[in-house]
Amino acid sequence: MKRVLVALALFAAIPAAAEETVAVRTRADAVGDVYRFRSESRYAEKNADGQASQHNTQVFEVQVLGVGPDALKLRYTLKEVSLTDSSGPAMETALKALIGVPLDFRLRGDGVLVGLDNWDEFKGRVLAGVDAVLPRLDPIRNTYHQRFAQEPMYAAQDMVLGDVRLLAIMEPKGTTPLGSNVVVDHRRSPPGRALSDVRVLKAGCTVRVTRAAVGGTAGVQQDFTTDAVVSSRDGRTISLNQRRVERAGGSSIDEQVTIRRLSAAPDC
Repeated sequence: MKRVLVALALFAAIPAAAEETVAVRTRADAVGDVYRFRSESRYAEKNADGQASQHNTQVFEVQVLGVGPDALKLRYTLKEVSLTDSSGPAMETALKALIGVPLDFRLRGDGVLVGLDNWDEFKGRVLAGVDAVLPRLDPIRNTYHQRFAQEPMYAAQDMVLGDVRLLAIMEPKGTTPLGSNVVVDHRRSPPGRALSDVRVLKAGCTVRVTRAAVGGTAGVQQDFTTDAVVSSRDGRTISLNQRRVERAGGSSIDEQVTIRRLSAAPDC
């Protein structure tokens, strides 16, 4: 034991090697910046009650309205949407009520939503649009009213800002360690822990960020992995792929999300 303790002491006395880092978002955010993305998600669920599936494609814009020391003030606007749901066409009809209705919000660099600036107006316009196209007793219409009745910050994340938050979570800011590190994982609620890996794809141009949480409990298997290519210059995602798989007995969830940047990335 004494030799082990001496060896540990000698090892601790050796200077640690300098940590390799990469600079990301070398061009600061500016008021007026606009980013356009195309998101496609496929969702399939199976349980004792049956099966459900959905294929959802959206085009949305994120505009920078203000730059603060702790958060950005942003505007989300849905531009296009198509959706196929196993429950029928009402889900797509309701979702189209969000097209062209802006939501102003504040987002921390780690993807945590910290403020909503026009929630009441946004909620009112969306629900009025849903009510105009779906009959009063339609279950999807009622679901929209129920979900928008949640606490505003949660409802905004649940109904509108999921893709925007995911992009922010996967976008490093400033000087970032290369290699693998354990991080707080804000992809899930409540946050957990995940392994994050950052690699340079092209020096001064792009980095690859992977975040994985694999595990489970007795009888439950989980695999939640997100992979993104990010511009080193403006710090915004160029492409992102995510897969979430859960298995428990005869129940399963399989979700795949792909996000592609449509607006031009900086030349490098």
